[in-house]
Amino acid sequence: MKCIVKDCINQTHEGLFIGELCSPCHEFVTTGNGVYSQAYRNTQRQWVGLTDEELLDIYNQTDWNVNENWNYERAIEAKLKEKNT
Repeated sequence: MKCIVKDCINQTHEGLFIGELCSPCHEFVTTGNGVYSQAYRNTQRQWVGLTDEELLDIYNQTDWNVNENWNYERAIEAKLKEKNT
């Protein structure tokens, strides 16, 4: 059986498991410690921002006739969400 944490490759025959979690992932989930666990590495994702080209594309696609700032800000927010989930 494999640890249930996404991308963790630890198997039950390789070490200690607590329920369906390998020991390092269990430690991180329960105490916040455990820099060697995949659970910890999953929380350390790099933020992805927008390129100048993407900002210009959003700017050019914005409907400037209706509450221009709100539309532009929401379009940027949506693009950032898309890139970081």
